[in-house]
Amino acid sequence: MTTPESFEKLREVYLLLNSNNIELDIGNKTKKAFSLMIKSPEMVAVNNIVELSKLTEISPASITRLTKSLGFNGFVSYQKVFRERSKIRDNYFSQKLAKLSAEKQLTAKQIMQKQLQSTAENMIECIKSSDEATFDNAAELLANANRIFIFGHKQASAMANIIRYGLCLIRGNVNTLGQYEHGLAIALGQVKANDLLVIFSSAPYSNLTVDICAMASKIGCRILAITDSTLSPLNEHATISIKIPTTGQYFTNSLSANCIFIESLLCIVARKIGNSAIKKLEKHEELLTQLNANS
Repeated sequence: MTTPESFEKLREVYLLLNSNNIELDIGNKTKKAFSLMIKSPEMVAVNNIVELSKLTEISPASITRLTKSLGFNGFVSYQKVFRERSKIRDNYFSQKLAKLSAEKQLTAKQIMQKQLQSTAENMIECIKSSDEATFDNAAELLANANRIFIFGHKQASAMANIIRYGLCLIRGNVNTLGQYEHGLAIALGQVKANDLLVIFSSAPYSNLTVDICAMASKIGCRILAITDSTLSPLNEHATISIKIPTTGQYFTNSLSANCIFIESLLCIVARKIGNSAIKKLEKHEELLTQLNANS
């Protein structure tokens, strides 16, 4: 096996192992420990091999065998991948800004044209990476789920607000999960089996988002994950996963293709709901008219 040179490559190995597309000479207990390391990478980055063995409940010797079966010389080189990941997460966006700032020759129009091109490429890749049934099934879930919960952390909260606003215009029982601590705990306590969670996340994936996705999945909630890659940790728990790349002329994740996708998907959802969506929107317009008349 070629040694994974980055955490994303290591995650790819994990996904292949988890889907039985590759085999490693490790037992089920070690495989479970490897899964825990991938899902909690900071744990590997900050602990020595003895401490990690206690946390993962396998021996230091088993950890060493795992690292060597993955192509590493031993634990130190294996741990380095996790530590490098932590550095990337800490300066992920500032590195992007530094790169963009160095392109001083670009005019304002050229930057806008490059962003337009990136957005088009991201949207084309999204369409290519999913078949017709995936989009149709996603719309079906949004049209017919009894209750919908929506979550996006930090920048992704903007996408959560956009899809929530559009859904509220055409159907009922659409809720936003609270952002922090008690609000999240209360909201997750309300989520039931067969509810739908729409969740957004792109690299670097927040642990909070991944944890919420995993917890909702255990409850039996159906999950529509809108993410950026086949390597996204959300895919493991998702009922349906839509991949939209976030590359572009922006110093954080470029989400313009996400906006186009959401608008398109909501049109499909409205068409599936039919007349009741039109009546719901008409009622909204009536309320707006009354509010304007009273202002």
